[in-house]
Amino acid sequence: MTTVNYASPFERLIARIIDKVVITLPVFLWFGGQSSQKVEVIGGGILLVAIVVLNVLWDGQTVGKRIMKIRIQSNKEAPLNAGHYLVRELFFTIYPVYLLSNSIIQTTWLFWMLTTMVLILMYGRGLHDFIAHTHVVKATVVNVTENPNESNG
Repeated sequence: MTTVNYASPFERLIARIIDKVVITLPVFLWFGGQSSQKVEVIGGGILLVAIVVLNVLWDGQTVGKRIMKIRIQSNKEAPLNAGHYLVRELFFTIYPVYLLSNSIIQTTWLFWMLTTMVLILMYGRGLHDFIAHTHVVKATVVNVTENPNESNG
């Protein structure tokens, strides 16, 4: 049985905060520091697209995940593609629901986020990870060793 070295909830949280700051702060500044529903929707959309594209290009890492030395991996043998990352992010970043005024939707969203946090704490995977068949692990460092057949002369 293979042991998975899951990223800690703290590492995942810090990586997400870094991504939000690095990706959405320029959008906020572009609009002159205005905080409106329009800016939040545009920023959220750019965040979603940027995270999916970075994960595809950087093999499961974003700016925040690179800094924290963690990555998204498949919990199956198949490699991840843009669809996996998109599903994962859609199910995690449904945070614009707070813009809605329906209390039932807000309560459901709160339950979703609390359940995700409890699952991450207990099993190292959130609901979005289970849905997308992924997990977040510590990025492994590949050690380059010298070829034993080469001489040091």
